[in-house]
Amino acid sequence: MSDQGQTLRQILRAAHCRSTHHHFALDATELVQTESGKRLASQLLRHHTRYLTGAKDPDVRFRDFQNHVVHVDDGYWGGAPRVAHQWYDRLQRYLHQSRFGDAAHAAGVLSHYVTDPIQPLHTAQTPMEKVLHRPIEWCITQNYMDLLSEWKQDPTRIVFQLSDQPGWLGEAILQSARLAHHHYQTLLDNFDLVASEVDSKLGLNEVSRRIVSQLIGLSVTGLARIIERAAADAEQRNGQPIPTAGLTLPMVLSTIRVPDRLWLKRITHQTERAKVHLLVDEFRRTGDVEQNLPSEVRVLQRVRVIYHREKEYRQAKAKLAAAREALLAAEKVDRESHSEEANVLPFVSTEDNVRLHVADPLVDAPSIGKKTAARFAGIGIHTVGDFLKADEQTMTRRLDTRWITADTIHAWRCQTMLMCQLPSMLAREVQLLVGAGYTTTDALAKTDVATLQAAVETYAATYSGRRYLRGATPPTMDRLEIIIGDAAHAMIKLKRDNAMHRDESDIPGSHRAIDSNLPSTNQPTQSPQRRAA
Repeated sequence: MSDQGQTLRQILRAAHCRSTHHHFALDATELVQTESGKRLASQLLRHHTRYLTGAKDPDVRFRDFQNHVVHVDDGYWGGAPRVAHQWYDRLQRYLHQSRFGDAAHAAGVLSHYVTDPIQPLHTAQTPMEKVLHRPIEWCITQNYMDLLSEWKQDPTRIVFQLSDQPGWLGEAILQSARLAHHHYQTLLDNFDLVASEVDSKLGLNEVSRRIVSQLIGLSVTGLARIIERAAADAEQRNGQPIPTAGLTLPMVLSTIRVPDRLWLKRITHQTERAKVHLLVDEFRRTGDVEQNLPSEVRVLQRVRVIYHREKEYRQAKAKLAAAREALLAAEKVDRESHSEEANVLPFVSTEDNVRLHVADPLVDAPSIGKKTAARFAGIGIHTVGDFLKADEQTMTRRLDTRWITADTIHAWRCQTMLMCQLPSMLAREVQLLVGAGYTTTDALAKTDVATLQAAVETYAATYSGRRYLRGATPPTMDRLEIIIGDAAHAMIKLKRDNAMHRDESDIPGSHRAIDSNLPSTNQPTQSPQRRAA
């Protein structure tokens, strides 16, 4: 099997390998040392077409480029360790079922996710790297055999060892990425773009050649160790050795396919060379690369933008949660916060994004239309401020309208107050919150999002809730979290202002004016709309 395997590898290397991933997958089988690993390697060589196809499928079929990287300085962003574990498990399942063709394909796919993070260009992303990414990879592909030979001849060459601890595969990928990332900037600084366009062998100088040759050696030895571990795990699970595959027929078939494989290899290299020339030409003309940017780099840019937006959103959520926790802690320490005075928020907000102010006409308040606003104008209530300062029972008596009860006015006042106090609130949002029983900013600040969402959705399903929504959807959990956070911030600001007022009152001659008519935001009460529903 050894002579046949060597001959088959030579044929595949000469005609079938069109990329570095093909070379990594093939050369790893030559470095396998254990007997069980050699048996598995024979199956990979027997099913070499599927093995080599799998080695390129993540680029060609899956195109999940965010899973090919580990960006070390960005919190190890990238899915390579996770996806590698998935394909290792799939490889084990196929070996257990003796589906050796499928196992060969899974091993090829696994090789891609293992070896990509060992290349420096997959450990970070910078503006210069997006220009040099394709030329450097093309240069490495063209010089692969020379670089591998340099690694074999280096007495200080790096080799790959695996841990015996759980999660060994992911840790091996992360450790390799850390090592590769150490050479990231050095590789970019020592690549000659102009020279590589003339002759691919001139793109890498002595420094960059040594870096790349060592990382190529790390890739093939690492993959060989993983093949050995996979074979040992499979044979232990099955209780029997993996069958040694005969290579006579695969060798004959691979020889028959040499002419068309050589033609395909030549076409692939011509296409890639043309892409490199177009990229370099665009960079010379514009100083940037956009039109000829490799799809891998383009997809990574977009995914990273989404990742960072989600990261900022999670941080914002954490800040809101921290504000709420701070409020609850302050409530525990400062019992005065339960008094009516401590729960009163100023009417006039200084926030630019508050949608309702006390100087606004009453018709702008939620639930109050033109006809109702005209009724209030008849009793001297013209603005939001007039409405909030007036006594509920007095307004009810003076309006003398059967359907405008004291409970209805109380609900409208709660809606109006929330809209004056919290930023970016919609009319239907405050209507649903009050209808769900959350009539004050204090009540919102002290609740949790799950409880609030359940109450809002329950009320939204009622007749009154549906009427307020008018075909719209209730606030999402994310929106409710923001509302809770805004309420918590508002209550914290209130406590700070109250403390300042208390300090001022202790100074002789100072005066503090508090309008006794300001409505209170005490503990939540169930709204009249909800009782009616």
